[in-house]
Amino acid sequence: MNAGTVRIPDAYANGYARAHARDAEYAESYIRHTAVGDPVGDEAAADLAGLPSSEVHSLIARSLQTPTKLPSKVPASLGRLMESSLEVPAWFDEEAMALASKAFLRNSDIVLAGLVAGSIVEGFATLISKSFRIRGRITSMGVRRLKQNGLHLIEQYLPGGVLPLGDGWRLSIRIRLVHARSRLLIRESPEWDEERYGLPVSAANLALAAAAFSGRLMQHVAKLGGDFSREEREAYVHVWRYSALLMGIPEAVLFHDEASAVTAFEVAKLCEPPPGFDAIIMANSLISSAPMVIGVTEPADRRKLAALAFRISRGLIGGDLADAFNFPEEERLAVRSFRLRNRISRAILGLLPRVAGKRNLARFDELLNFANLGRIEHSYALPTAVHDEESAPW
Repeated sequence: MNAGTVRIPDAYANGYARAHARDAEYAESYIRHTAVGDPVGDEAAADLAGLPSSEVHSLIARSLQTPTKLPSKVPASLGRLMESSLEVPAWFDEEAMALASKAFLRNSDIVLAGLVAGSIVEGFATLISKSFRIRGRITSMGVRRLKQNGLHLIEQYLPGGVLPLGDGWRLSIRIRLVHARSRLLIRESPEWDEERYGLPVSAANLALAAAAFSGRLMQHVAKLGGDFSREEREAYVHVWRYSALLMGIPEAVLFHDEASAVTAFEVAKLCEPPPGFDAIIMANSLISSAPMVIGVTEPADRRKLAALAFRISRGLIGGDLADAFNFPEEERLAVRSFRLRNRISRAILGLLPRVAGKRNLARFDELLNFANLGRIEHSYALPTAVHDEESAPW
């Protein structure tokens, strides 16, 4: 379907009309980018595809360790990606990065709760859910997926993590290559129809995810009782904008500040078709995996915590989307209770500095445990098959 010069994938036709009425410029840009991938990342992933998985791991790991002195076997395309990734944009503010780090570490438990119960779930209300369902990553490894999202978030906001050679910088580039390789693999799958869905893991879908994990997440954090100031919220989004560029998301479809991130999320969400079977599978798998992410393995305790996670998620994402996902039960004030508990805890800790110091250490330990992937987190191998169970380990 075409609207003027914009080619609209069939699945987006109805949503585009609604989004265009809200914000014509962004809606057109979003739909245009459903046909856009990541030319630089896609070329590098294609050139690496013919190499053994162990060699891919070695080349990427060494490239990220010493990007100005690449191994001789590194494809020229990967060299170009590394070179461009070393260029920090002139607009990036390191003072804002430091401010965001402090605010994140102070609120890390609330940020992660908002990420898992809100932003990740909302991100999978889009057609990106079809890409992940085809690959099978979530249904078979939901815990690992949540930990990977958590690890990326944490590494971005540890001091200096997103700058060149930082762990957040390295992880953003790895994610870019995983997306690129997944895009190439899914295009080969008979389950994917580009006329109907656009490109798999498109720049548009990734821009929506970045907006969900930044500006939209700040809304969830506020609802859960976080204490980010306005300046800290802007700093948080500022860091995410840079990380999104590292992951290959074009500036043309990327937000600039908190307000534009929220607008981008809302308009992009309008463009997307209603959640279908794939989105339902992804959303329920993610929320059901949440207890195991924090180490709760006893079946009765896991069921109890999962039920709470579903209620909190319903309170964050709203009843209409929760109903579309077939989430159980009503919200029953779960979000208000969570917010009240956090505010009371903060007030008490403000009067007891020594106890507050111990709580901060405990929060940091919880943070590291949340993102602990063991030795697998150090792998830079890429998927080798459309269906994850058929892929070499990565």
